[in-house]
Amino acid sequence: MIFRLACLILLMGCAPSDRLLRTYTDATRVWQTVSRDAEVFRDRKDHVLARTIILERDGQVRYYLSLSFLRGGPNGPRIREVSAAGQPLAYVRHDRLKAYCIDHCHKTETGQIALTRAAFRQAANDGVILQIHGLRRNYDAQIPARLFYSALEAANMLEPTRKPLPQ
Repeated sequence: MIFRLACLILLMGCAPSDRLLRTYTDATRVWQTVSRDAEVFRDRKDHVLARTIILERDGQVRYYLSLSFLRGGPNGPRIREVSAAGQPLAYVRHDRLKAYCIDHCHKTETGQIALTRAAFRQAANDGVILQIHGLRRNYDAQIPARLFYSALEAANMLEPTRKPLPQ
């Protein structure tokens, strides 16, 4: 019985948390709030991961949604367009990697979408459903509101959002 209780306590310590990374860099004078990766799409071959980023410097705040597309097939992903509710978003590709290994190795594309303050706050209330159009395939990814909400909470910028419902 004591052994089972000890195992349970150890396993609880290994569970992933929703904690974010909030850091300050003296050299750039930038506060950076970065959420944990959230898997927003998965099928037999492909995964889409999302994270939110808030950058603050001298009273200026920038909001981003970072996306990673992991493809298990022979060709890497090539994203052409990302939209939400029929409106195109300004997706900027950053890199293509030949191997990104989590449970097995994938070819990967990473990029980001710059969001306005209003769009980021709206996403913290309602989440976002992205339509992602690629050269080889399309994805529908649902970004949960908690990802945006927790970033705003860590950056002490919550007002006037509401806490998302548990999923």
